[in-house]
Formats: sequence, structure tokens, C-alpha cells
Amino acid sequence: MLSAYMQLAVQQALRGGPATYQNPQVGAVLVKDHRVISQGYHHQFGGDHAEVDCLKRVSPAEVRCATLYVTLEPCSHFGKTPPCCRRVATAGVKRVVIGQLDPHPIVAGRGRDYLKAHGVAVRVLDPSIAIEDLNRHYNWFYRHQRPWITLKTAQTLDGKINAVNGERSLISGSASYADSQRLRAQFHAILIGERTLVTDDPQLTVRLQALRYPPVRLVLLNTSTVAVNKRVTKADGVATWLLCRRPADTDAPLDQRPNVHVVVGDWTPATVAAFCQRHGWQSLLVEGGSHVQAHFVQAGLVEEWCSYLSPQLFGGGSLPAVHDDQLKSAPVQFDRPTVRVSGQDIRLQAYRTGVL
Repeated sequence: MLSAYMQLAVQQALRGGPATYQNPQVGAVLVKDHRVISQGYHHQFGGDHAEVDCLKRVSPAEVRCATLYVTLEPCSHFGKTPPCCRRVATAGVKRVVIGQLDPHPIVAGRGRDYLKAHGVAVRVLDPSIAIEDLNRHYNWFYRHQRPWITLKTAQTLDGKINAVNGERSLISGSASYADSQRLRAQFHAILIGERTLVTDDPQLTVRLQALRYPPVRLVLLNTSTVAVNKRVTKADGVATWLLCRRPADTDAPLDQRPNVHVVVGDWTPATVAAFCQRHGWQSLLVEGGSHVQAHFVQAGLVEEWCSYLSPQLFGGGSLPAVHDDQLKSAPVQFDRPTVRVSGQDIRLQAYRTGVL
């Protein structure tokens, strides 16, 4: 169980939210004589790290001989900011309690080792769900060299996502819509397939909050032609990547849109994941459609499933959330399910067995 001080550091870390972007959420608490004398967190990508934010809020005299509780190992390299481990050591901090070591290969224990070499007592805590959950996408990305992938569906009780006629169907209520917007805000990239693009013409944006780094939009297509008049290629300020299997006769209409990029290749779940990894996108939210989601499940590249279940039935001829004809492997197991009411719907979340 985490100490009260580390729990407080976790609460501080959560204040960073999506603004930390490709950096982890980190919180820090400075304690002296059994009293909290300062708190800090990483506010945004490129800004002060949590340790520096915490140290700046208290006088240098008070810092000396204090204990620093920090959710993630202090960095040891020059990046957008100087190394935090040096700042902590030179400030006179006597002891540092670290929630977890940083899996980023440029750190990976070097911050801990630097502190020890400069006379600072260091304790690294045993693995904790509360600490791990702070930066699940970040941790997975650097441990496995690919993004964390979540499938999101809005479906009926009989597992359908569209009515028999194939037209767009309104399934989720307003509470689930708002919740799905918050879910999108946690991801670096959102993916859909061609059928979802044609049927729903979604924007794939986060509209309930302003984000400094909104998720990029990925669309799997045969050619870019079908996307020319779709909303994903028109929204300003959000990058859209059209992942096409074949070149179009011309991309001229899209060439005039600076946020739209056309990439032709042999696109599979594995190559999409590798594409995200090369761009530093640590997380991918797959929002459909049925065939795309089945391919990702079949490839074993789904870590998390999030479904909004609506209390209605569409019937046998309707499109399923996952096209089961494409699932040729043994049953895919998920565990650690959480269920809660979301307005008129039910929200179900689970993780692939063995992931956590």
C-alpha cells in the first residue's frame, strides 16, 4: 500500500492530464519533519518536470535534508529541460522515494544511480497499480516498442453497431458521448476504417475540451479518393493521415490541405502499430469498423476493450461490433472488467488477459 505522501504525489500527477502529451504524468511531494512543505507536478509537455515544480515552491533552506516523494524516477538527460536528478541532488534533498523507474531507454535507472552516486538515499517502491495506471500508455510504449491499443465500440445489447440498412445509427446516449470524448482525449491517435468513414463521416475530434495536443486521425482506405469530401480532411488544426493500400489517380484535392497526409503501403494491424511507434504516438484508439476491429483482435494487438452498451436490439441482419468471420484464432480472453452505468447505457471496460 502506498504511503500517504506517495498517494498525494499521485494526486498531483493526475493534474497534468493530456497536457503532458508524450511525457509521463508525474507528481512530487517534499516532506520535512513529517510535514509536507511543497507539492508539484508536470503541467505540460516541454514545461518544468514535477521535481523542479515542487522545489521551486519552497525556499532553498527548507529543501535541505528533506525527503522527496516522486511518482517516476527523476530524469537524467538534457532534453527540453535539464536533468532533474542533478537539480534534486544539488538542492540538498536527503532522501528520494521513487514510485517506479522510468522505462524510457534514455533514463532506465540512470536517474536513480546518479542520485545514489551523489549521496542521496534512494528507495524504489515495489510495483503498484496506482503508480502504473498513471502512465499505462507511456510504460507500455517503452517496454514493448509499440503503442497501447484500445478498441472502443458503441453497440446494442445484441452486439450490433449499425441497423440492417447499413446507415448510421444513433446508439449511445449523451452521457456516453461525453465519456467517449474524455476517452479520446487520453490517446495520441484515433483509427477508423473506410466503411466507418463512408457511413458515419465522423470528425474524430475532441470537442468537449480544448487540447494543446489533440489526437491525430488515422483512416484505413483503399485509395484516398473516398476521403476528399469527408470531415476528417477538413477540420483545421488536427492532423489526418490517410493510410491507403493503393495510390489514387490524383491526390490534388488533398494536396491543398496542409494537415492531410496520404501514405500508401501494405497496411495491417502490425504495420499500423509500427507506423504509430515511428511517430512517437504511444496510444491508439480504434473506433471501427467491424472488420478493422476484428483484424486487430485477430492480430493479438488489442490491450483494452471499452464498450458502451445501449438497451436496444437491432436484430440478426445488422452489423456486429467485431466481424466474427475474421476471428480464426482461439477465444480471446479479457479480464479485470469494470462495469458502470453511463446515463441510459452501460460502460464495460476490460483488459486482455496477461497484459496487466
